[in-house]
Amino acid sequence: MADNVREIAKRANVSPATVSRVMHQAENVKPETRLRVEEAMRELGLSADKLVRSAKKENHVIGVLVPDLTNSFFIELIQGIEEIADEIGIRTIICHTKESDKLEVQYLRLLKDIHVGGIIITPTSDDDDSINNEYLNLLSNMKIPVVLLDRDVKYLKYSGIFIDNERGAFEATKLLISNGHRKIALIGGPLNTVPGRGRREGYINAFKLNNIPLCEDIMFEGDFSINSGMQITEKILREHPEVSAIFSSNNHMTIGCLKKLKEEGLSVPEDIAVVGFDDIKRMNFSNLADNVTVVDRPTHEMGVQAIRMMNKILNGKTEMERRIILMPKMAIRGSEKLLETNRGIKYL
Repeated sequence: MADNVREIAKRANVSPATVSRVMHQAENVKPETRLRVEEAMRELGLSADKLVRSAKKENHVIGVLVPDLTNSFFIELIQGIEEIADEIGIRTIICHTKESDKLEVQYLRLLKDIHVGGIIITPTSDDDDSINNEYLNLLSNMKIPVVLLDRDVKYLKYSGIFIDNERGAFEATKLLISNGHRKIALIGGPLNTVPGRGRREGYINAFKLNNIPLCEDIMFEGDFSINSGMQITEKILREHPEVSAIFSSNNHMTIGCLKKLKEEGLSVPEDIAVVGFDDIKRMNFSNLADNVTVVDRPTHEMGVQAIRMMNKILNGKTEMERRIILMPKMAIRGSEKLLETNRGIKYL
């Protein structure tokens, strides 16, 4: 590709940098210069699109955008991505968006400017049309492969690796119900994300399919943070003594829930049952997590499959949109049990 750029530059009597700016449709090129470069490309039988694709393939650099590097789930995703990336010669630029849609857009602009060959992204939100449209436009204008990881986006169907959130939450809630719980509080995720909505839906469906009345006043929306898990748990303990079990929709909120229960001198499951989504045993909270039943998903495998999918696209082995949905499993450790000492048992 570099030889082609130099040949175009020589024929158009411009610098290779100017040819690159024309190829990438930069605005800081004089119209007459742009015409000379485009004419040189035509004479040589080359096109800007083919040259850009060739450059991206040669560079083997992709951007990876994740929303929370304090969460072991995303760390494991990146470990899976980089394990395979190292084997196949792809280099990654890790961008921590901190659950900020504005920061996400800034990183996308940066990756666009440095002409990465592809992007693996866990979007911060799929439900804010103003931001969603902005980053979708950015991704579309970059004209590069995009692989979604864990979370979806609205309107465009990119390839991606996902988990069956609804199924995982359904199985977790069903497990609590099968153990005799009826007043099961939900610490849900943000409803502007696919995981937040899917896990809430799974929770609701478990009640419906078991013909058990749903108590909407014990369904809460958190933000996937430890702090929101603590705040919601405090509210449950203070305002809803009838609750005998809690289903928490992600690992950080589960940690927050367990920390608050410990602060209040409560034990799991002796005083209240807890089941979480995503394992927390691999996090630095072993004193809280040893006996907690969780929905465990193949996190490392999700990262591995995402980078393999990207590699196939970069090498022209697949043009079709492909969406892989992996199934979570229950890791049952005893925290789901209904005991005579449970705080809410007298209300059942």
